[in-house]
Amino acid sequence: MPAAGIAYLVVTVLIVKRSLIKKQYLIIWRIFPMATELKTFTGSQFIGKPVLADIEFIPHLEKINDFAATNGLKIFVTSSARPLGVPVVGAIIRPAKMSNHFIGHAIDMNIQIGVKLYTSDELGDFNSLPPAIQAFFTAIRNHPVLHWGADFNDPVHIDDRLNKIDPNTWKQKFSIIQSELTALTQPGIRAVNTPRLLLLTTPLMEGNDVKAVQEKLIGKGFNLGITGADGLFGQTTANAVIKFQDQEDLEPIDGIVGDTTRKALGL
Repeated sequence: MPAAGIAYLVVTVLIVKRSLIKKQYLIIWRIFPMATELKTFTGSQFIGKPVLADIEFIPHLEKINDFAATNGLKIFVTSSARPLGVPVVGAIIRPAKMSNHFIGHAIDMNIQIGVKLYTSDELGDFNSLPPAIQAFFTAIRNHPVLHWGADFNDPVHIDDRLNKIDPNTWKQKFSIIQSELTALTQPGIRAVNTPRLLLLTTPLMEGNDVKAVQEKLIGKGFNLGITGADGLFGQTTANAVIKFQDQEDLEPIDGIVGDTTRKALGL
């Protein structure tokens, strides 16, 4: 069940930044209860790691997906909601103490057009980017809620600035989302005798439950490479899960092994 939180009455204002780029920010009044709940998100233009997000950030992810579809590009996700204390591999700036990743209101990503993947080095130089990517990030910048991290030297980041706009609500969401992230990944936390969700994380999830999934996938003809059923939930395992979910018409196709996928595997 969604946990209680705060909903918003939103008014947009224009602020001229030092870069002379006009950006819409939000003034927020808390007026009635809202939901806070960790959800998975899938979009036609989203690839890479599975996306975990607060239910209130889902509409913004849908808008990001729309912008990507309009401009013919893919969002290669490298990080979304994440637990406090998990090392961020390849971070180009030090993670904020009140990062929106901790409440499921941010993604880190690269951009893919065709076979070309644009990473932080290319994305940081806006003027040299292909027109389609420029148009995508311009749409993000013009959106009344979404914020592109290039404005603070993190061009692979998109969030809604909730940590800056309403830190009190951020703090309320933090304990809820962090608790749900713990429940997703640690056995015995969600409920007695309830299996944990298995998904691609950093560091990789490991255990006999992962190995059991891998053995079932191999038994159904899915190739897990030379490592086989090694008990580590890596990219190869996640890809095999996605293919299995697609083959079995499961919803959502997200690479996450929950109750539905586990049952379909015969576990």
